[in-house]
Amino acid sequence: MPLTTLRPGWLRVLLAAELVFAVLVAGGLWLLREQALAAEARMLDALADAMARQAERSLDIGQVVLTTTTDELARGIMPATGPQVTAVLRERARLLPGYRAISIFGADGRRLATSRDSTADLPTSVAERDFFAAAQQEGPPRLFLSEPYIASGDGLPAIGVSMGWRDAADRFAGVVVLVADPDFLAGGPARLARDRDVQQALLRPSADGRSLMPLAPRQAQAVPEALRQALGPPKEGARAPGARRSQGVDGLLVATAPLRPYPLLQAVWREQGAVLSSWNELAWLVGAFVLAMLAVTLAVGWRMAREQLRVEALQQRLTRARKLEALGHLAGGVAHDFNNVLAALVGFGEMARQAAADGSRQARHLDHVLQAAERGRQQVERILAFSRGQPRRSVSFALQPLVQEVLDHLAGAMPAAVQLQSSLQAPALAVRGDPTATYQAVMNLCTNALQAMTEGGLLSVSLDALQLSRPQQAYDEILPAGRYLRLQVQDTGLGMGPDVVAHLFEPFFTTKGRQGGSGIGLAVVHGVVKDLGGAIDVNSAPGRGSRFTLWLPVCDDPPEDRALERQELPQGQGQTVLVVDDDPALVELAEDLLAELGYEPRGTVSAQAALQALRDDGQAFDLLLTDEVMPDMTGTTLAREARALRPGLPVVLYSGYGGDDFEARAAQAGVSAVLRKPLTTRELALALQRVLRASLQS
Repeated sequence: MPLTTLRPGWLRVLLAAELVFAVLVAGGLWLLREQALAAEARMLDALADAMARQAERSLDIGQVVLTTTTDELARGIMPATGPQVTAVLRERARLLPGYRAISIFGADGRRLATSRDSTADLPTSVAERDFFAAAQQEGPPRLFLSEPYIASGDGLPAIGVSMGWRDAADRFAGVVVLVADPDFLAGGPARLARDRDVQQALLRPSADGRSLMPLAPRQAQAVPEALRQALGPPKEGARAPGARRSQGVDGLLVATAPLRPYPLLQAVWREQGAVLSSWNELAWLVGAFVLAMLAVTLAVGWRMAREQLRVEALQQRLTRARKLEALGHLAGGVAHDFNNVLAALVGFGEMARQAAADGSRQARHLDHVLQAAERGRQQVERILAFSRGQPRRSVSFALQPLVQEVLDHLAGAMPAAVQLQSSLQAPALAVRGDPTATYQAVMNLCTNALQAMTEGGLLSVSLDALQLSRPQQAYDEILPAGRYLRLQVQDTGLGMGPDVVAHLFEPFFTTKGRQGGSGIGLAVVHGVVKDLGGAIDVNSAPGRGSRFTLWLPVCDDPPEDRALERQELPQGQGQTVLVVDDDPALVELAEDLLAELGYEPRGTVSAQAALQALRDDGQAFDLLLTDEVMPDMTGTTLAREARALRPGLPVVLYSGYGGDDFEARAAQAGVSAVLRKPLTTRELALALQRVLRASLQS
């Protein structure tokens, strides 16, 4: 309702409702805060447990090696010294990630064997080390983790993972020690951390048993003092298997998990401020929104007026879209009829040219006829590109020669006051799409640039390759990361304002007024770029010229070699091809082309007659070649029914205008290949060879 109809009572009701809404929002925000903290606590619990389990696996591997080695020593399977045991130790050390060496020491603490290559800097005795004293204790051998120390062999921090061994008489015989990298045990799981601000440390009881200390010396300063005080000294049962806790510690969220059965504790923590950063932003936004509601109450009338304008704009867009759809169908229908004429011209012209002697007057005349037909074909393709009803080609082709061809064409017709500057630096890279449509798109951009420089200027065309490491915003979409060819067409002409750029690629939008602009050129360019899988961007300002940038994804397939067009056409082996087209002249043309290519054609102008032939003897036909637009039945419908009568029958469908979703409908009908009118002998020969070969392989 208009703002003038809102009575003061209504305003009071609205204000009261907003206050209630604000209270509810505040309660909801507090609930979201608690949920965010709870969710983060659960995540840290799971993360601590996962890290603990990973560290356990590393220690379990070491325990298996130590158990195996001590057992072999006790049973006399492996000697305690000598070249044989050195080789065995080196092989086992090589297979242990995170462990730098494995050594055997005797009952007196002296080294008997080691996996290290050089023993010059190694201690000869470890009798003073804590792990040696632990190994001398009575009872079955067990794994022991030493205090961190500096290894003599390499001068790096190390932890001794050890296990004592006894001889056959159950006397203490020595100790086997794995030299472990504390950073591997304590820092290896850190890659599991989800966020960069998640901290972790692997803790162990201190030498006096009063507190917990980081296993890795480098983490001694990283563990907050408040965290150590909160965890407190290790207590009996506090780190029993399965014990975990998550709690707030001086602005931290902390989770711990024990390593079973090792005397280690995995701790993971994160600052609450980082956890609640998104919530804080949301709280500010919601607070601003609640305040804005007061202003919204006074702006209801304005908003309703805006809504009415929006509805009217949508109605105008709908009307324009319907008009565009009608024009597209009309253009497609005209192009389809014209394609039938071109098909006869191209087909019979090619056969006449093959019969004419090279260099003769007749050959020259026929070449001119075929060139004119090709120009007509390109014009039809432009109309169909606008109507979006054309089955586009999709081949791999080099972009730089095509751009150079456009520039060569422009050089002869460029105004004297305009200079051309080009920098093409991607000669070997290809894109996948329709080269003819791409040529027209590049030509359109260059022509528009020339027309924008009414008083002369500089036309710059550049082509290079770029690797986008992250998504990038283009004109109307987000360009994903990847490798692209970047084609830029820039002029120093009049330029355009933001209001013009916003509508630039809309069909029938033009800034040329009555000067001759159709308004479909840039719409076609936009469609071609989309078909190439790329995106387009525009930079322009009044009086500063314009720059159009085409981002086209690089195709890894090698470009099609144009020299192949001069090679001999593939021939058939007498396969029978059923030809269906409602135009008798095109049926005759297809039969002649197929006969010259070594096939046995059987043509008909009726889809029903073709189906009857398949009912009578479906195995007599090796392939179905049919038009799409026919009065009694479409080609896709014919293909579907034909394959129902003769399962596995290869179908080649050709059309000048297939309508909306033509290629999708063709694929659903089981069509093997789609060709465009007018057919050329080479395209037909290659398609038949490819389809029949695939049919035999399947």
